[in-house]
Amino acid sequence: MSKIFKINLELEANNEEEVAEKLQAFQDLQDNLEHEDLVQAVDMIVENPEIVDFIKDVAPEDGEELSLTDYISIARKAFVRFA
Repeated sequence: MSKIFKINLELEANNEEEVAEKLQAFQDLQDNLEHEDLVQAVDMIVENPEIVDFIKDVAPEDGEELSLTDYISIARKAFVRFA
């Protein structure tokens, strides 16, 4: 059975809006990823921060669906960049 823990957290942000966005992003991750997946995702980003720019580069625009060709292109770019 899970418990609820109270924590103190310090965030670096330029304003209250950024603080709210960061907290919402954390909540979204927590709501949508299992514990182990969340920890692995954070580890991957900390160890490879350039992956964030890569994801921004290859992510589809809102509502856009990727074709098989798009997936192959993304896989090729990932291999070239991270292999």
